[in-house]
Amino acid sequence: MTDLVVRRLLIDLNEPFAHHWAGGDAFRSALFNALSMSFPVGEQFFIDSVRAGVKTLPPEPQQRFADEVRGFIGQEATHRRIHALFNGQLEQQGYVNEWQHRAARRIARLKGFDPRHPVAITAAIEHFTAILAEWMLRHPEAMDGAEPRLSTMWA
Repeated sequence: MTDLVVRRLLIDLNEPFAHHWAGGDAFRSALFNALSMSFPVGEQFFIDSVRAGVKTLPPEPQQRFADEVRGFIGQEATHRRIHALFNGQLEQQGYVNEWQHRAARRIARLKGFDPRHPVAITAAIEHFTAILAEWMLRHPEAMDGAEPRLSTMWA
């Protein structure tokens, strides 16, 4: 049994949003856009790392952690999907996501490594994500003036 609840965000990101969607603030919009551009490839890396890592465990721990692994993968897949949709809108605005290609090349270098190495990287990056998430929840003003559907997405 796991406490992790996979939230399926039903946010319509087919409709375009303003270039400076974060309350007209170019810096805040650019900051969150840049973060989002890193997420789909990163989320897939997390999914792949945990899938490979859990397979290295003996059968009993694999079974014991199966619900947590499924929940984690479900949550990461949801994040990957929603940010891919968001990033698609950014591409329509003329943004070019160079980061994803650099990240994919770096991730490819990890092939053949002990599976614990990518799991450790995942844990470290998820720790930074938790710090950002906690800050966002403590400072909702970071989304002041932002389009409501985008505020919901980032929350």
